[in-house]
Amino acid sequence: MRMKLGIVFGALLLNMTGCKTLDSVQTLGGSSPSNEQVQVAYDRADAAYQEAQQAMYLANMESLVEYDRIRIDKAQKEWRELEKNFAGLKAKPFEALDSASFFSSQTVSGEIIALSQEVVALVAGAQAAKQLILSVLEPVRSHFAVLDKFAAKEHFPKQYRKLSDIHKKFRAMLVNGQQPDVESRLEQFNAQMTALEVSAVERHYLGEIKSQLRVIETSLKAKVLPSVVQDAANTSEYAKVYIQNNVRDYEQIEDKARLAKLQVLRVESLYQEHVKRKNALKNNQVEAQLLTFESQLLALTEKAGLGDLRHLSFAEQLAAVKDKL
Repeated sequence: MRMKLGIVFGALLLNMTGCKTLDSVQTLGGSSPSNEQVQVAYDRADAAYQEAQQAMYLANMESLVEYDRIRIDKAQKEWRELEKNFAGLKAKPFEALDSASFFSSQTVSGEIIALSQEVVALVAGAQAAKQLILSVLEPVRSHFAVLDKFAAKEHFPKQYRKLSDIHKKFRAMLVNGQQPDVESRLEQFNAQMTALEVSAVERHYLGEIKSQLRVIETSLKAKVLPSVVQDAANTSEYAKVYIQNNVRDYEQIEDKARLAKLQVLRVESLYQEHVKRKNALKNNQVEAQLLTFESQLLALTEKAGLGDLRHLSFAEQLAAVKDKL
């Protein structure tokens, strides 16, 4: 339906051009118009009204007010007047060739045709503005969709609002015929959008990890496990750099963020082992802890078909299992 409307819509102005002159001629020369002439005038007014009605339907279907509010607001105002005038003519069709008003040389039907032409022209202008905005700013619209996906508006409101305001300004400039000015500024604008996208994607995938690392780096864990904490920080930094260079490679980003998360968990796991050993020494429970680990290793060596290797060190037992595998 929309495509059909678009095809018809381009010819509306041409279809209606030149109609009002014939309607204006009749009653001013002294002779009364014939019934046939009145009917022709009414039919022309009716056809023009239908064209304007179709144009307003298209304006609503295409949400043209979102692209060119000035033209559509004016079209709606003209349309309301047109509806009123046509309702009057429809109630008294025999007045089609009467003067529209005491001070007007325009006939009732001619005035309806003129209003209809104006409505159609305004909607056509708004539709052209929409098509221009979509063609020039489609990449920008798509970029905003990505920003919304990663909640950039929520987490970076100041930057998002600034970009949104510029986008609105660009749309207004296009409506006013400033396409070259807009196109000359798009490269810089897209760079700003990409910078915000990087920040939003980084926060989405690494925000929690970076927050955990900041806590770890100021805790006792960083003193007990300095190299492990550094490994975790390096893995997170690598993921950050990857995002900066490959902001939409989501599969790889997820993988690198997962590795960074595992490094944080590794810090926590090793620190818990440290605390257990420290408490064992403090409470004279070293033997119980060693026997527990020895029992676990025995189960592992026996399952690997190596039998009882408890006469070897823990490291030697693990090496034997590794060689067996």
